[in-house]
Amino acid sequence: MRISTSQLYNMNVSKVGDLQSSLAKTQQQISSGSRVLTPSDDPIASARALQVKSAKAALSVEAANQGTAADSLKTLDSSLSSITDVLQYIRDRALEAGNGSLATSNLQSIASDVQSQFNSLMSIANSKDAYGTYMYSGYKGETLPFSGSIQDVQYNGDQGQRTLQVSSSRQIPVSLNGNELFINIPSANGVFSVNGSSSTAIIGEGKVTGNAAYSGTQYGIKFTSATTYDVYDIGADPTMTATTTPPLLSSGVSYTSGTAITLPDPNNAATSEISVTISGTPSVGDSFTAKPGDSTDMFSTIQEFVVGLTNTSGTSFTQMISDTISRLDNALSNVSRLQSDVGSREVEVEALTSLNSGTSVQYDSRISDLVGLDYASAISTYQEQQTSLQAALNTFSKISGLSLFNYISG
Repeated sequence: MRISTSQLYNMNVSKVGDLQSSLAKTQQQISSGSRVLTPSDDPIASARALQVKSAKAALSVEAANQGTAADSLKTLDSSLSSITDVLQYIRDRALEAGNGSLATSNLQSIASDVQSQFNSLMSIANSKDAYGTYMYSGYKGETLPFSGSIQDVQYNGDQGQRTLQVSSSRQIPVSLNGNELFINIPSANGVFSVNGSSSTAIIGEGKVTGNAAYSGTQYGIKFTSATTYDVYDIGADPTMTATTTPPLLSSGVSYTSGTAITLPDPNNAATSEISVTISGTPSVGDSFTAKPGDSTDMFSTIQEFVVGLTNTSGTSFTQMISDTISRLDNALSNVSRLQSDVGSREVEVEALTSLNSGTSVQYDSRISDLVGLDYASAISTYQEQQTSLQAALNTFSKISGLSLFNYISG
């Protein structure tokens, strides 16, 4: 077999070029930490790794939202605690004003103090979160929620709650609307009216069960005997004649005088919304209704308290103190309910953050399995390729130097 000089050079140049290319690729793999530099290196692994990286990128967005949500909820929780402190302080001053032994000057001092607390409450109501958004304006995050003075406060927000997407299937509220928190607070007790042939013998008193706010369902209780009764949703059936559920919420329920009657939540038959205690011996057909009471407005409660401190005569002052304390208790209960809800959201975000952290580690592990580099093997290959290249260069140098002229000249 004859090998020409040009063929010899071409073969060696091509081999050295291949070795240099392989060495450069291995060096790139080592520097990047990836076994797959282009999709053609491993099409299947490259496609799967791209899917996992896309999922991890979405997870990163969720993680950022979770951090934002956690910050907003912590600020909201702290703000609600401050509102509780202000309301509790005003309640203590109301108790102090009602002891009957204070002079007019002392009551005026309390009024001045309470007005200062009103200003503090307004400041909290108009506070912003860490991102410069008003916390209590609903969807209108750039709108000042409350304006006016102690004589007249206006709410400028809406009824919404801003949310953040903290997972693929969960949007979590990170704000409250001021109307629910400060203005239209559900009454803690129902207002009860009684009718029927034995109405003078029936006295009703109701209260919300647990910590839930009374949703405003209008209940009707009609006795079918002295010891049994039916419960209706009279908002849907004012005459209490229906025979289907709803508006017939329960039927044939046993009754014992003095024992509380629990009224079922129309949205969840397994729970009760309010309980009612009546006394007396009902007759067949006797009925009474349980309806929501008046709502509480924090600002008007404080305003009426301040004004009431200037009128200290007779039973009207005593009633004003009693009403103020009752409304403040109602407002405190509402704040506690909302703060509990915010705390639950904080726990949920914390759990999602922990879950995302673990999932992100799993994604990294999967990407490494698909396209990651085995450094020990890669470095060994690099050393082998480097040795091969050096050997090829050395042998080519010696072979290319062979010539008959070397012998002729000798």
